[in-house]
Amino acid sequence: MTGFSLARLLGDRGGNFGMMTAILLPALIGGAGMAVDLTNVLQKKAALQAVADSATLAAAAKMSNDDISEADAMATARSFLVGQYIEDLRRRGAGQAEIDAAKAALEASSKAIATTSAGTGASKAFQVTLDTSAPVELSALSRLLGFDRVSVSVHSVAQSAREGHALSMYLVLDESGSMGEDTTTVDPVNPTRTTTQAVLGYYDCGRRRQCYGWYNQTVTVANYVTKIAALKSAAAVMFAELKKAAAPSGASTSVQETAARDLIRIGAISYTHETKTAQHPAWGTSAAATYVTALPAIPSGGTDARGALGIAYADLVSTNPAEAQAHKTKGNLNFARFVVLMTDGEMTGYSNSWNKSIDDAVRLACAQARKDGITIFTVAFMAPDRGKALLQACASNADNYYESDDMTDLVTAFGEIGRKAARSAVRLTN
Repeated sequence: MTGFSLARLLGDRGGNFGMMTAILLPALIGGAGMAVDLTNVLQKKAALQAVADSATLAAAAKMSNDDISEADAMATARSFLVGQYIEDLRRRGAGQAEIDAAKAALEASSKAIATTSAGTGASKAFQVTLDTSAPVELSALSRLLGFDRVSVSVHSVAQSAREGHALSMYLVLDESGSMGEDTTTVDPVNPTRTTTQAVLGYYDCGRRRQCYGWYNQTVTVANYVTKIAALKSAAAVMFAELKKAAAPSGASTSVQETAARDLIRIGAISYTHETKTAQHPAWGTSAAATYVTALPAIPSGGTDARGALGIAYADLVSTNPAEAQAHKTKGNLNFARFVVLMTDGEMTGYSNSWNKSIDDAVRLACAQARKDGITIFTVAFMAPDRGKALLQACASNADNYYESDDMTDLVTAFGEIGRKAARSAVRLTN
């Protein structure tokens, strides 16, 4: 019997290379696989971090801009994370098994926390935190060492804030004759009305006789909201949004108005082919709201915004110290300036035809205001193409131009303008 001797084995050169290769080859291959997979894991972790950051930013932005609840913010973050990460996997050509595993892991592991903190006055701070993990499939080389997948984890925090920003705003509103026309929206309070229509047919003409011809008949028809009434409703929504941004959440209307009187100055002016008397900027929203409410229910006249824009510009221009001095008395060292220009038509003056010289003058007035740093929002309400083109040119940017084809669109547009005027920044903190 030959005894085993390690020294003899090491000293025996017959087949040692083959034996060592057989022993070390799996480890060498597995090590190479791990090196490749390490790069892949780091890339997947970076991708997951980017998606998590996007998810928290989106949720934090919705908390400050759309006033969603903490529960909705958490759901938004989780939903955004899963949807975006799975879409990224598909774009990179991942197999269905990997996609299903990642989705299940994300849904099981993702934990979101949303918080709201009240500051002074109307200010609020929002924070969204998201922790999640996802599996990363390893290569066949790494599986030689017994590793099928690893899990990567990330953490993301985003914050946003809503503050009552000081501002001066001017509404420049069309009250021409076409503003008395019907919209497509039925009045929800008084959905029908009676009217007299001329009808051709038989009618009772006395002494039990029937006559044939034209006669007046009282009928019930749908009662549509007029454009001018829709404008009043839309302006009220915008005023409510501005007051809401100025006061703490849940504050009463009176408290909101009181808070707005320290931050917000609003003026209003209307126009036909003539420039109407202006409501110059005043603290809060009540003076401008009263002005808009008093616009005639049955308007008349042509369309020429030159004079109204000129008055708004003169009140807001940076070389006029009145607004800055007024804000300074309230401690507002900085304030934003806005003009909201609305029309349902095109510049005609006192005629039925488009007037290029008036149109050009309005464009020039808008450019002058923008150059001075005044932000212009424009709303084309059921307007023709030339009216739309003018307001597109006047708006400070594409996002500040709105086309409204019905009352719902108009109310939405004015509400969004109010929110944009108090828009807050969102930042990533991790």
